[in-house]
Amino acid sequence: MNPQWKAIVSEEASLSLITNFAGMLDAASKKGPVPVAVAAANVAEVIIAASRAHEMGIITSSFLVGNGKRIEDIASEYQLDLSGFTVVDSPDDSGAARRAMELVARGEAKVVVKGQMETSKFLKAALSRNADLRTGRTISHVGIFEIPDFDRLLLITDGGVVLYPTLEQKIEIIYSAIEVAERLGTVPPRVALLAAADSVILEVPVTMEIAQIVAMKSRWEEAGAYVDGPLTLDSAISPSVAAQRGLSGPVAGRADVLVVPDVESGNIMAKGITYFAGGAMAGVVLGTRVPLIVGSRSDPVETRLACIGAGVLIASTSQRRSSAKFLLKGNRQILGSSVDLTE
Repeated sequence: MNPQWKAIVSEEASLSLITNFAGMLDAASKKGPVPVAVAAANVAEVIIAASRAHEMGIITSSFLVGNGKRIEDIASEYQLDLSGFTVVDSPDDSGAARRAMELVARGEAKVVVKGQMETSKFLKAALSRNADLRTGRTISHVGIFEIPDFDRLLLITDGGVVLYPTLEQKIEIIYSAIEVAERLGTVPPRVALLAAADSVILEVPVTMEIAQIVAMKSRWEEAGAYVDGPLTLDSAISPSVAAQRGLSGPVAGRADVLVVPDVESGNIMAKGITYFAGGAMAGVVLGTRVPLIVGSRSDPVETRLACIGAGVLIASTSQRRSSAKFLLKGNRQILGSSVDLTE
C-alpha cells in the first residue's frame, strides 16, 4: 500500500467502528466543529437539526439560508437559540442554493446541507460553473443506512446522481464509497458489486462488467479495500446464504458497501429499506470540493441530524487522493478484455 495511504488509513483504523447513527454523531462531535451552510432552511425539522448539531459541538459559525422571517419565526416558536448562526435571507429556493454555494467558494462553509428544497435545484447550483465546486472526479451519491436489527451501517451507491454509470464511472463511484466507509472506521471496507446472479452470465451484461472491475484485484488491495462480485443482495449480506451457495472470500455475506448497477435499482432499494424495513438514510454527494448533504424532504429531525454528522465527519478527515483515475493505470487491458462465462 502507498505510504501516504497507509498513514491515512491508519488514522481511520484508530477510530472505533461506527455501527449506528449515534456513534456517527459522537465521532462527528469529536472531529468537529465545522462551519456548514444550510440551503432552504425553511422548516422546523431542518432548523432544529442544525440547532442540535451546534449544541453537540458538530458545527460552528454556520449559516441558515432561506426565508429569513420564516427562519426567525420557527426559532421563536420552538425557542431555539440561533446566536451561533448567521441567517441569510433568500426566499427563493434556487437563490438559497446559490448563496450557500457562494459561502463555500468564500471559504466560510465546509459542508453544504440541502434543506427543504428539490434535490435537482440543489445539485444544479452546486455543479454550476460559478459555484466552482467541481474537482474532475465523478460526482456520486453514497447512502449511509441505519437498519433495525442489522449489526452495522450499510453503504449503498449510487442511488441518486449517476443514472447509468459507465464502467470507468463505476470505478470512481466505488472509490468514493470506500473513502466514506473508512470515515466510519470500516478498515478495510468490503465492497459487493450487486447483480441478479452470483456468477458471470452472458444474458446479464452487468455481470460481465463487474467481472472486469473485480479483475483489478491488486489495485483494489492497494486502495485498501476488498471488492468482489457479481453477488446477489442476499449473498452479499447474509453469511448463511453465502455459505449455502459455496461463496468464499472476505466480501460474500459480510459486505459493508453495496454497489448497485444503476440509479433505478439503488433508488428502489433505498426506498424499500426506509419504508419496509424502518431504516433511515444519511445521504452524501461526493466528488465536489466539499461534501453535499442530500436527504429527503420528509426526513425527521433525527435523520437530518445524522446527515449533518455524516457531512462533518467526511469534511473533517483527510482525503486520500483527488481522483480514482490511478486505479485505471495499467488496467486498461483488463477493462477491455473478455471474461469467462458460466456454462
